[in-house]
Amino acid sequence: MYALNSNVVLRFEPQFHSTYAAFDSKRVRTSFYHRDEFEVLDYLARAPSELDEICQSLKADRARTKDFLDSQIKSGFVVKHRKGEPFSPVHVPPRMEPDDFGAFPSPFLSAPSTVDVFLTRACNLKCSHCFSQGGRPLRDELSFQEWISVLDQLEDVGVLQLRLNGGEPFMRRRIHDILLHLKRIRCFKVIITNGTMLDEKAIDALVDCDITPTVSLDGATARVHDDFRGVPGAFDRAMRALRLIQQKGVTYGINTCVHSGSIRQIEDMIQLAIKYGAARISFLGLSEVGRLAATRKNLVSGQEYVLLGLSLVRLARRYRDRIDVSETVASRGVPLESAGLFTCSIDSNGDVYPGNLVLGDTRNRIGSLREAPLRRLWFSRRWIPFRKTLSKFSMLGVKDVRHQP
Repeated sequence: MYALNSNVVLRFEPQFHSTYAAFDSKRVRTSFYHRDEFEVLDYLARAPSELDEICQSLKADRARTKDFLDSQIKSGFVVKHRKGEPFSPVHVPPRMEPDDFGAFPSPFLSAPSTVDVFLTRACNLKCSHCFSQGGRPLRDELSFQEWISVLDQLEDVGVLQLRLNGGEPFMRRRIHDILLHLKRIRCFKVIITNGTMLDEKAIDALVDCDITPTVSLDGATARVHDDFRGVPGAFDRAMRALRLIQQKGVTYGINTCVHSGSIRQIEDMIQLAIKYGAARISFLGLSEVGRLAATRKNLVSGQEYVLLGLSLVRLARRYRDRIDVSETVASRGVPLESAGLFTCSIDSNGDVYPGNLVLGDTRNRIGSLREAPLRRLWFSRRWIPFRKTLSKFSMLGVKDVRHQP
């Protein structure tokens, strides 16, 4: 018998040339299909089936269907299933019809592919650049049960990537219970942490729940990192976490904000990441939002960003056999250009925003998950301004310092 791999998410996108796709949430692989092939996978999501049953139900050619299923077994999207073995049906997001998109001027996905979830605004550091102005939790943050409902909604609509953010996620009450629930959620899961609270228990929980850690490290020395993060000792605690992660053989990444202290330590940061076994290192630009809009601390010029971009290409090639180095300076969090088309952000109180950099700005608030489910909010007319253009920085009132002279 044949069955759909339980890690697979099926998506149909009518606005993008009627694209039929399957995403393997564990291997982070996407495959695209013709409609008749997709129907076979959709059928197998409901129950394991024999070849003849599939062909009879779908009125499909037997030889062609067998060749397709054999290819999918080889690629891992379909598995062999023995009769009598336990099987849980794989949830397939409801298919949206072309008419559902009629009110909007630009194409967008039927559900976000990536969602940034801010579990709490609480944080144990005092970073001068924090766009979410982490420190104390919001007074009206979602309860544990409300977060469980939100996470289930993300799976229900077919979100492919979930990024757990803060504040500091490990400051969230009952974080380990939240992680445990995420174990059964089918999507690629990443947690972005400052590393200061990553002890053995936390790392084991991430491994058990298939959540990839990304540690924020903003300097190759304690002096630079701690000045940027606002708390003495933050660097040493992050280093202790990296050693633990390395000892346990966990795949992880490092995010580095480019600022006036770290811009001359870029290669040192890459070498440090290699030393502690990181799989990748990404360099993130600063935007004058949140706390940075007031402090304007540690800024670098647009010209320096351009020169850094040229250096990253060279450094990525130099170290490509040892670590994956981002060749560009990326936006922190989800790119604003994709806001409302492919991505969105959920604040710790359930409010939905186009992107991380406008978190808490009520002018850009789409709605609340306490008032409406995510699927309804994703098709809210509040998105119309964001779906008119891909040039969103000025519209959202975000000043990206990488673009400044």
